[in-house]
Amino acid sequence: MSACVLDTDVVIAALDRADAHHRAAARAIRKLLDNNVLLLLSLINYAETLVRPAENEETLRTAVTAIDALGIQLLAPTAAIARDAARLRGANISLADGFALATARAHTASVATFDRRVRRATDAARIELSSAFR
Repeated sequence: MSACVLDTDVVIAALDRADAHHRAAARAIRKLLDNNVLLLLSLINYAETLVRPAENEETLRTAVTAIDALGIQLLAPTAAIARDAARLRGANISLADGFALATARAHTASVATFDRRVRRATDAARIELSSAFR
C-alpha cells in the first residue's frame, strides 16, 4: 500500500463545499482511497485545517468527524521532521507546508497539494507529487 501526505489546502477544500477546489479535492481523495492509498496528515497541518472550523464548536466537531471518516492517519512530527521542515522553509513555502513535505519524505509518501509553491518545492526536494494531483 502506498501513502500520500495531504497538504492543508487539500483537506480544507475537501471539507468546504464553497472552496474553489472542493470538487477536485473530493475527486482526488476518492481516487486515492479507491487505489488503497493511505492518507496521512501531519498534526501541524491538521491544526492548520481546523483553524476556521474551530470558530464554532459544532463546525469543529463536524470537521473532526469528517477527517476521521476519511480514515486520515494523523502523524506527530519528530525532531528530524521538524529540522527537515525548517530546511524546506528555504524553498519559499510556509513552515506548515514544510511539515507536509518533511512528513512525506520521512514516510516515503507522495504529497497532495494545490499550492503552486509547494508543487515547485516537491520537485526541488525530490518528493513525489501524488498522481491524483498531476
